[in-house]
Amino acid sequence: MPHRQIIRDVQSGIFRSVYLLHGEEPFFIDEISKVLEEVVVEESMRDFNQTIVYGRDTTVDELLEAARRFPMMADRQLVVMREAQDWPAWKRANDMAKLEAYAKSPVSSTVLVFCFKNKKADGRLKAVKAISKAGILFLSEKVRDYKLAEWISKQVQDKEMRISGQAAQILAEYLGNDLRKVMNELEKLRIVLPKGSEIEPNHIEQHIGISKEFNVFELQRAIGSKDLTRANRIVDYFASNPKDHPVAMVMPVLGSFFSKVYAYHGLKDHSGAAAAKALRCAPFAVKQYGEAARNYSIDKVGRVFGYLREADRKAKGQGNATVSDPMLLKETMFKILH
Repeated sequence: MPHRQIIRDVQSGIFRSVYLLHGEEPFFIDEISKVLEEVVVEESMRDFNQTIVYGRDTTVDELLEAARRFPMMADRQLVVMREAQDWPAWKRANDMAKLEAYAKSPVSSTVLVFCFKNKKADGRLKAVKAISKAGILFLSEKVRDYKLAEWISKQVQDKEMRISGQAAQILAEYLGNDLRKVMNELEKLRIVLPKGSEIEPNHIEQHIGISKEFNVFELQRAIGSKDLTRANRIVDYFASNPKDHPVAMVMPVLGSFFSKVYAYHGLKDHSGAAAAKALRCAPFAVKQYGEAARNYSIDKVGRVFGYLREADRKAKGQGNATVSDPMLLKETMFKILH
């Protein structure tokens, strides 16, 4: 079940007895846990009917004792285990047998929540299977890089706003997979822009500080089209603002770009839809990769990977004691463009 559906159900008063929220992306786990803590128990009754425990500090008997209590002057109680990935009980057969028994016959007035972050729970455990049958087993997966701009667009729609494709891509390139940071910046834009506005690159530049002209996204466009004048102008801007545009941040983004260019060279079908599916990218990006593939042979792309790896290594201080970040960036761009 998608995390938005779980949240809608909770907000509508539809609760399950047990929730095991697990996976690599903590953002969705936090979102579901937050709404459960806000809705299950009224604020005035939380001192009596809301229990928060931590995995490493709690035994299975303590947890189940709390879960089996009846709510005080309320219809239900909430028991939340945070940092459940650190719970030693997951590796103890006797403890899992107790949890399995509870999951098969949970207390109807208790909502028990496990927040198991940064990895998957062991789906082979009978207790986990029992939780899946009795409640919600939600896998929180990372938003892949190629889907991040699309994900941002959907979040903007939920805020009753719109965003241009270029603006979504700029946010995706600069903020990356830190979804909490992305949401914070979108909330900032929601507050300062009129309701129903379309977020454009100039809004991002004005309110978030990411330049619509001098950013990594525009740099890779200039490199791909071999627009030397524009690429050098952006590189000069980066070199004059090294703290905002460190080489260690720029090189991985360009590496990802050239990885797509390399893959484009190997495609049998270069049509927009087929290429977008094969490259796992937005359809509008295919044209950019195609143009770069025409400007950079597959052999040249192979050499570019070497330039980027060397720059990234030197930017981290490996085998480099004299070359500054700005000089390293300019040197690498010259090698790529010539």
